[in-house]
Amino acid sequence: MRKDAYWLINDGRNAPLEDVKELRQAASVVHDSILEGISAIGSLMFWAAESESYDADQAKTDMYRLGEMLQSIARIAHGATHAKENLAYRLREKKQ
Repeated sequence: MRKDAYWLINDGRNAPLEDVKELRQAASVVHDSILEGISAIGSLMFWAAESESYDADQAKTDMYRLGEMLQSIARIAHGATHAKENLAYRLREKKQ
């Protein structure tokens, strides 16, 4: 089974070593994709602001929603980094 962000709930302490390697890779991919997505959202927001047909009330609503989402995503990114570090530690621990 392919591991993705959902599986990062598992910190790897009791997971088989094969799963730990896959979870560590998933944590890294999740972290990178979140950062790239945030950058893309910033670019889209910039160009939307340049459009004359983009209503100010709609823009305010969109900005609120994006801000709320980005706050949540930032926490997920921190969690993915934490999971990656825990999984890397687990791999080093198993090799000793």
